[in-house]
Amino acid sequence: MSWLLRTFVADGLSATGAYRPLQALAGQLFGGFILAFHDMGGERFREVIQSLSPGEPVHLSELVDRLRRGKSTQGLFAITVDDGVRDTVQALSSVAQDLHWPVTFFLPTGYLDAPGGMAFQWLQTILARVPRVRLDLRAGVVDLSTELARQRFGHRVTARMYARPAAEYLGLIEELVSHAIARGWLSRERDAPPAPVAWKDVTALAAHPAIRFGSHGVTHIAAAALHPDQLERELRESQERISAHTGAPCRHFAYPFGGPESIGAVAPGLVAKYYDSAVTMSRGRLRNHSPFLLPRIPLYSRDSAPMAHLKLLTW
Repeated sequence: MSWLLRTFVADGLSATGAYRPLQALAGQLFGGFILAFHDMGGERFREVIQSLSPGEPVHLSELVDRLRRGKSTQGLFAITVDDGVRDTVQALSSVAQDLHWPVTFFLPTGYLDAPGGMAFQWLQTILARVPRVRLDLRAGVVDLSTELARQRFGHRVTARMYARPAAEYLGLIEELVSHAIARGWLSRERDAPPAPVAWKDVTALAAHPAIRFGSHGVTHIAAAALHPDQLERELRESQERISAHTGAPCRHFAYPFGGPESIGAVAPGLVAKYYDSAVTMSRGRLRNHSPFLLPRIPLYSRDSAPMAHLKLLTW
């Protein structure tokens, strides 16, 4: 379904008043849900969450505890936000504190420890700003000469990020960035990825009862691409780092990228050694799901309240 058609259907769903009875039925049949935000502004965030009434936002921990005890999650949902981008954390936490909406922010701790951007953020910048060229680099030929070639390159590198070790894409991205800067196509100051939230701000925000922090790993490398020893080290080290700054247990994990190919078969068992739950980017509601493969409903900056309603009914 095209974006235009989805928007038309979403607006119709909202205008007819069909969302609330359908949402109540979906909750009765399939339970509550978890929202996944990445880059939404504060006002749109407020609009979307308020539109979900009479649904009640609760802490992720409460949903997980209910699942473990076999209690109903109908009418309840959790709000989660990935990646630890400073502007997003500040904007959404401000709204959440004002309205007492529980939110869990998932932090990739290496991004906070060494600001400079994550690989997927630099790839987005490259695809948006590097001109139409064909480059012969040490890492290989990079064809960005046409829109189709650019899309194919982006898809190819993204597929590696989602499932392969960093050695298969990180050097290429770093060389591309260096080359683009040398040519004057990019500037590290002007075009750098968004800054992460500072640890001092994490500490301050964690004092508010509405705000909690979970782990998004250390490096934001796909769990399936890490050796089990590496993955276990990331799980443990990120958890300890977050707990040290918040003074609270770090109970929940978000798989980087979050799809089945990024998670693999081994990760859920390792996550269970350290965390109470883990969330994915697979869409769905909570009933009949493992606590270590919890689905979420993704919402982005362009998603209006009606579009959020449509997503909640068509996962």
